Formats: sequence, structure tokens, C-alpha cells
Amino acid sequence: MIIKGLSIITCLFGLFFFSSYSQSKADSSIYEHPLLIDKIESYVKEQENKGFKGTVLVAKNNEIILNKSIGDSNLTTNSVFYIASVTKQFTATAILKLQEQGKLLVNDPIAKFIDEVPLDKKGITIHHLLTHTSGLANNYVTDGIKNRQEAINVILSSHLDYNVGEKYSYSAEGYNLLAIIIELVSGETYENYISQNLLAPSNLNHTGFWGYEGNNTSSIASFNNLKTVKSLSRKVYHKGVSIANYGYKGGTGIFSTSQDLYKWINTIKYSDFLSPKSIQQLFKPYKNLKGNIINGVSYAYGWRVEYKNGELTQIRHGGLEDGIHDVYVRSYTNGEIIIVFSNSGVYKGKGKFNGKECWSIVLSMGLQDILEKNKIKVTAKK
Repeated sequence: MIIKGLSIITCLFGLFFFSSYSQSKADSSIYEHPLLIDKIESYVKEQENKGFKGTVLVAKNNEIILNKSIGDSNLTTNSVFYIASVTKQFTATAILKLQEQGKLLVNDPIAKFIDEVPLDKKGITIHHLLTHTSGLANNYVTDGIKNRQEAINVILSSHLDYNVGEKYSYSAEGYNLLAIIIELVSGETYENYISQNLLAPSNLNHTGFWGYEGNNTSSIASFNNLKTVKSLSRKVYHKGVSIANYGYKGGTGIFSTSQDLYKWINTIKYSDFLSPKSIQQLFKPYKNLKGNIINGVSYAYGWRVEYKNGELTQIRHGGLEDGIHDVYVRSYTNGEIIIVFSNSGVYKGKGKFNGKECWSIVLSMGLQDILEKNKIKVTAKK
């Protein structure tokens, strides 16, 4: 059900997101940076002592106030990490770029681009794939498949978990299919289209793709969980080499650095890289996940979005790549950005996480709490 008044909100939030940087300069709260940095570094050091290894970036008002590698002497701020499901936002942006280029519409059925779609899947649209409402499962059935038609066949021959559009259910297969549609519509490989139309214009010089690491000049953060690495299929990773395949296209498979992801977020938020209409579609709350659309978390296109009192306050997403790397990205409309990369494995501390979460989630939430609590109230002059 659409809540009355939300349509006005969603028409305005693209403009709101673009203008947030200038608004944040006039905020009634400011940070005392030296004190804030000390508290952030103390917190990160505390987590390092508990086992954290990775890279942490914190920014405010378009200024990086901390970008640091922690816990492993082999890591630098230029070390690349696989960003796993954070890849989905690149795929979603590519779809919107193709729409701007007049090559597709998000409401197009997949049958417009793919031949012989089974009857139970003919109603699936690109929008359904973007919002995880297609009914397709999350069984990673395309892992190791190199042939595009074979990947299409295995996805479309699988049973739907529920009727098309019935509800939200996370689906890697849905985003694999989006990567395939990008290829069919553009006439290029997924990697080439993303590289030429997203990475190059955004100057993401240390971002690339599973199976194409040889093109990258930065070192890849080590895989500390050797048991997990050994369990990977030889069709996706063998003798220290990742192998390009459709299981690692669209929904996962991109690698990046903290500074590249920071540049990417700023490209989306503060440039004309996407039209206002596309920005509106990218961050619109389509499927509510927690609370409600006015006050809660919803899924947009490749992002989770949080609203408070009907206003967009945060975009975020995390990713876990086969237990070897994990990442969490948080970007707020007040100008704050938190990016955490980790190769630490599962958090083993105590408390509300109970040792079940990725380190990137734990650290990003802790940093969010520090930013929120360490503001100095300024009384406006009369």
C-alpha cells in the first residue's frame, strides 16, 4: 500500500540528495574534528585488538577525515577488496544509464530481450529484478557458467520461490539476469559496459572485475580464511586465480578500494552523472523491509534506503564475498560517509551481534554511533 503523501516525497528526494552537501555546511551541528578523529581512531584500535583487519574510511562534508588500513602490515589504503553485493548498485546504475540512452525501460518485461521465456516468468520485468521481487531464487545456480545462453537457461528453468511481484526475496539470480540484459542491450560484455560508462567517467582507476584482476595495478587484500578459499569451486577460483563466469556478474564480482568507492558515492550524489529522474528511481523506497516507508528501511535499486519522518536520511548496502572479503557502505544526506572493508572473517565479539555478523557491519555501526554522538550544538546568532 502506498502511504498518502509519499508520491510528493519521492518526487523531491532526488533534489534533496543532490543538495545535501550545501545544506550540511549550514547545519546546526558541527564536528570538532581533532576530538572526533581521536575517538574514531581509538574505537578502530579497540576493534583491531579484537581481531579486525581491513580498511576504514570516514568522511564528512566532502572531506575525508580518516582513511586507514588496520591490523595487517600487508594492507594499504590502496589494497583492493571484493565488494560482493555492493556490486548490485553498479548494475542498477548501468540499467538506468541504458534507460537514459533509450535502449530499455525499467518496466520492460525480460521477454523483450530474452527468447523463449517460460510462461511462469513472462511477467518478470527489469524492475522486478532490480527490487528482488521477481520470484527468482537465491541459489547461485550460475556459478562457474561461462556461456551466456547456458546461464540464461539455468536461471529460467529454475522454479520460482513465489509469484512474480508478490514479495521481496533477495535473489542473486535476478541480478545475474540483469547483467545478461546489459550485455544483450548494449552489445558489449557486462565488464566492458560498466568500465566504459561507469568506472571511467567516475575515475575509478582501481576498480575491476572477478576474473580480470590482471588489469589492476593495486594488490588484492589477502584471503585469510584459507578453508573457505579451498572450498570454492575450481570453476570460479583455481590455484590462486579467479575465473570469469556469470555467477560473478551483476550481483557480485566487482573489486574496489575505499577511495574509489568514496569517489563513486560522490559521483552519484553530487554530479550530473545521472539525471534527476534516474536518481529518483535509484533511491525510491520500493519494497519496505523494516518499519514502514515513512519511517523505516526499504529496498530501492541496488541500495537499501532509510527514511525518517518521510525524508531520506541514509543509503547503504553491504556485501560478503564467499567469506574472504566483506564490505559495508553507509552514506548520509548530512554529508557523512562510512566505508569499511574487511578480510577478518566473522566478528567474534560479544553483545548484540553475538558473533554472527561481518566485521564491516559491526565497525560501520560503531562508527555511525560515534558520528551521531559527537556533535557540538551551535546556537544561531540572532
